[in-house]
Amino acid sequence: MTSINILFIGDIVGRPGRKILKNKLPLLKQQYMLDFVFCNGENSAGGLGITAAIAGELLNTGIDGITLGNHIWSQKIWLQQAIHFKQICRPLNAPDDWPGFDHIYINKDNYDVLLISLMGQAFMNPLLTNPFQVIDQKLPIFKEKYCTKNIIVDFHAESTAEKITMGYFLENKVLAVLGTHTHVQTADEKILGNGTAFITDIGMTGPAGGVLGMSKKVAVERAMNLLPAMYNIDKDPFAMLNAVLLTVDPNAGQAKKIERIQIFDHVFE
Repeated sequence: MTSINILFIGDIVGRPGRKILKNKLPLLKQQYMLDFVFCNGENSAGGLGITAAIAGELLNTGIDGITLGNHIWSQKIWLQQAIHFKQICRPLNAPDDWPGFDHIYINKDNYDVLLISLMGQAFMNPLLTNPFQVIDQKLPIFKEKYCTKNIIVDFHAESTAEKITMGYFLENKVLAVLGTHTHVQTADEKILGNGTAFITDIGMTGPAGGVLGMSKKVAVERAMNLLPAMYNIDKDPFAMLNAVLLTVDPNAGQAKKIERIQIFDHVFE
């Protein structure tokens, strides 16, 4: 049986996330003989959004495709830049007039992968079209257009229940349903049905301390006095890289194994 290895890296948060990614990805590629590498990049610019410069930086590290989520437009310049990056996709269930691409198709070394981002509805802002209905309508169209069985869905959602429900909704229909957004790696990785890899949340790649990568001091102040305060990246000198490794039968479009990865490293003095 032919198998390929796919790495999906959790939400990259600011410069600490980009730095540990740059430091560790070459080693991960060598160690796991990676065929494809994907990540969520919606927090890569100072913790909120993405820009062309940072998109280029991530792609230059060896990332094949980048998904985005609810902070997609936090850097307003991305409204003009998104159309120039076919390797980066906005949520599929977003309005049609959002700039950019709603999926990523990559074919290299005789193997192909279709990458899709979906955004949940529970506790999310902005509230997008029902992701279950959208993927149900679009999936047959994608399969006919690209003739691929290797479809990965990044489900960017807040609700654990909504993510698990999406996993069961898409089992046997896609290669993997991988949760992002909550920044905390969950210990429920599994293979659903007949080869659909699932995890509620991959976790994040960014400051090891803080609150979801952001300043713990600001987070505590906001919780205590209920007054608004500008979040900023936590200054912890250590960063962590969270990811999942998929071992895949590309001909059958089935995941044979899903493995959590968590790495810590000193990135700042």
